[in-house]
Amino acid sequence: MTFRAMAGSGMLSFATIVYSKDYPLLELQARSMARFLDPAEVASISIIMNEVDEPALRRNLSDILPYYGPLASHVRIVGGDDILLPANIRTSPRALERAYVDYRYRIPAVRRQGWRGNNGYRMQQALKLASARCAGSDRIVLLDAKNVFLRPLSESDFFSSDGKGRIQFLKPELVFHRNWLSQSLLAFVVGCDVDDVSETTTFVTPYPVKREVLLGVLDEIDNRFGSVQALFASKRRPSEFMLINACCIKHHGGPEADFEKAHPVNIGLWPEYDEAKVRAELNRLKDPEALSLGVHNRVVSQLGAAHLDHLLEALEDRGICTKSQARDVFQRIGAVARRQ
Repeated sequence: MTFRAMAGSGMLSFATIVYSKDYPLLELQARSMARFLDPAEVASISIIMNEVDEPALRRNLSDILPYYGPLASHVRIVGGDDILLPANIRTSPRALERAYVDYRYRIPAVRRQGWRGNNGYRMQQALKLASARCAGSDRIVLLDAKNVFLRPLSESDFFSSDGKGRIQFLKPELVFHRNWLSQSLLAFVVGCDVDDVSETTTFVTPYPVKREVLLGVLDEIDNRFGSVQALFASKRRPSEFMLINACCIKHHGGPEADFEKAHPVNIGLWPEYDEAKVRAELNRLKDPEALSLGVHNRVVSQLGAAHLDHLLEALEDRGICTKSQARDVFQRIGAVARRQ
């Protein structure tokens, strides 16, 4: 695949990683982008497949393209090969490891659902970093299929005037956060440990980041591990966003060099939330400043009738879709889950 030339730095590129279990949710994201984004401010929208059966997923994604409305000309469906395999033109002592990762789909006993038969969760992180290779501009917003925008958007919602990603900062206190950061610091041989790091960026999407930052992370990975997919298929357990932080710490003194502290209102519905937490998150939909909503595919089947109706009404009130259109999306999510 040939990617279009880079647009001006004042335009946004969006990259969404999609796999077969959550692709119906992309319709809501597409509808929200069509409603709230000015096509003149968008350089590219990349739908990146993380799937062992790319042809089947591509057919399903093609049905969603019309929902991007005036943005449709900016959208392209990108195969994992298009952004992962170019790194493999390098020679590397890890050639056998790379061969196993890149051709795992040929081994039925170990084939998984993600790109070329690899673990989908791990490859999703590799593909987010590699999305820099298909971005149409210098300023990228990384997304998951579950992200739905809730109000009109502009570049200033995601980037400062000097190009820093505007994002929430967090202290590394949670166990999983500390583990991701520790593994990422070790992977890049950064001369500090977790207790030396006061804050990092958040680890959720939407995640605004400069293309040059992602390319720097990819270069570091390629030099040390041969390819980004080889790293995420290994026994190491960094995360994509903590690798970004580790690279910023190592080369720029910290994430503050490339990110600006901000507090966007991003609402999330996650499978581990109890009823009270779900209710609290749904109530945040009343906030007119709320930027986005994230609905995990497993949450849909867990929502009671009242909570589901609350969610459907919020999507309709925001002008993203009708209640019946949103209900249809959630029913298809349930059907996909049952098939798999």
